[in-house]
Amino acid sequence: MRKRALFLTIAFLLYVFLVSIGILYLKPANYSDIKSLDKGWTVTYNDTEFTDIELSELRGLIGNATHKGDYIKLSHKNFDLRDYSSPTLLFESRFSAWRVLVDERIVGAKYLKQYREGKFIGCEKNYVPLPVIRNNVLLEIELMISEDGAYNAFESPVMGEYLTLLHYSVYNNFFVFITSAFLLIFGLMFLVISIAFRSDLPEIKMHTYSSLLCMDFGIWFLTQFELLDLFIDTRGHQTEIEYISLFLAVPIMYSVMGCMLNYLQKRRFYIFFTVGTVAADVPIIIHFMGIIHINHMLFISQINAFIMFIFLIYMVAMDTIEKKITPAQITQLVGIGALIVSLFVNVIFYFLELAGIMKQIMLSKRAVPMGMMCMVFATLGNYQFFISEAFARNKEHESLAHLAYADGLTGIPNRSRLEKFINTIEERGEDYCIVSIDLNELKPVNDKQGHLMGDKYLLEFSDILQSCFTGKGFIARIGGDEFVAVLRDTNILLAEDLMNEVNTKLEKLNKKDSSINRSAAFGFAFRHEVENQGWNAVYLLADERMYKKKTAMKGLK
Repeated sequence: MRKRALFLTIAFLLYVFLVSIGILYLKPANYSDIKSLDKGWTVTYNDTEFTDIELSELRGLIGNATHKGDYIKLSHKNFDLRDYSSPTLLFESRFSAWRVLVDERIVGAKYLKQYREGKFIGCEKNYVPLPVIRNNVLLEIELMISEDGAYNAFESPVMGEYLTLLHYSVYNNFFVFITSAFLLIFGLMFLVISIAFRSDLPEIKMHTYSSLLCMDFGIWFLTQFELLDLFIDTRGHQTEIEYISLFLAVPIMYSVMGCMLNYLQKRRFYIFFTVGTVAADVPIIIHFMGIIHINHMLFISQINAFIMFIFLIYMVAMDTIEKKITPAQITQLVGIGALIVSLFVNVIFYFLELAGIMKQIMLSKRAVPMGMMCMVFATLGNYQFFISEAFARNKEHESLAHLAYADGLTGIPNRSRLEKFINTIEERGEDYCIVSIDLNELKPVNDKQGHLMGDKYLLEFSDILQSCFTGKGFIARIGGDEFVAVLRDTNILLAEDLMNEVNTKLEKLNKKDSSINRSAAFGFAFRHEVENQGWNAVYLLADERMYKKKTAMKGLK
């Protein structure tokens, strides 16, 4: 277990190192051309005007938070656009309709109709192309706020070339972007692998739900950092996707833990799982019914998650006391624990920002992606444990099956395996041929030359049978000197040719080693010769024909 833990730790640190290298080397070459517009704004907040302020200070000037129906206008005089061939303004809007004006002329607007109709408006990064003007201009950004608490902090708009700003957005969130892409690809691949296995195994069910959790968090990260719209046109639903994925994380995590620790059969767990699932689904339904917007029900998800964490900690503690936790489960629990801690860190900083105490720092924003990656590597560790244990079980099963169905001396199938094989063919209604084979003079060899020589005779004969029948038929030893072959499909008519080949090889062996006079008698019969009777009737007919040949061979001697 220590070696696996060390391997996973090294793999995780290597991932972080490679991402860090990527951040260093993927910085846009013209990064310095991007201008952050934090200073020099005139801000109109409803009927109050603030002049020459920094946007980072605006929260403290207007109060704890904005409210539904508030109007904010950001104005910047003498704004210079001459340095850009395709000037573009990038700013974040939160639950707001907006307009951008240059010299009092509208150059961009969005969600004005939704605002008038009282519909839900989410959060997104807006790229607004500006006109190429060779003199200084008046730049204005108007925000019509549709939700309480929309702006807990104000991000400074930035100016630059359009493609440079796209690169800038990805670069600033490179760790989140790479982590999200990894989670989505890993989750999808792991889901396919899990479905390919037997779905009734608890370990496979756990891996299936873990893959869904990876994809869910991958989507949540992209939407939380407003990156999804860079790749997919969500038609303004990016924030709704963010909240939906966040709400669904709780029931999926319940499913992961339930399958991992086999809690699904426990009534107490089932009650918590059901309540948690309802608490996740109802706010989504209420939102799309237009009753309450989903952002106002975030506290339900937070309470739901807190209850789940406390309950699962209690359940795991009880199992730990009773020593029911396996090494594979410990590996998975370490990953889940890292994710839980990262979520708590994120929530703490969220409430600090909500209260206006401090803005979320980059560490808090990257905490959950880091925690999720810990869970991914823990899932890989758990999967490695599962595969190792499954491989060991299969080897043990194969060994037991071999002992149950193989002849102890020759290693070829025995009577039990023969009966199972023919019963399978019988169920399919296929025609087949049974060859009854008797090894001549085995008893005299045992009596006169000893059982070691008799065993040699049997081993040599089984080797010859295998060389002749492999890929063409099934062979078995059913008694001391009795063997059976079963032919089917296109090989059904090869019985006599194959036995002649066997006898030819026996004769060659006799010439090389004359210590034993090797030969065999055989007889064969087809299923269609004994209609409406079991395979035993086919075998008896083949055995009867074999004894006739054996008698004829003795007569010749």
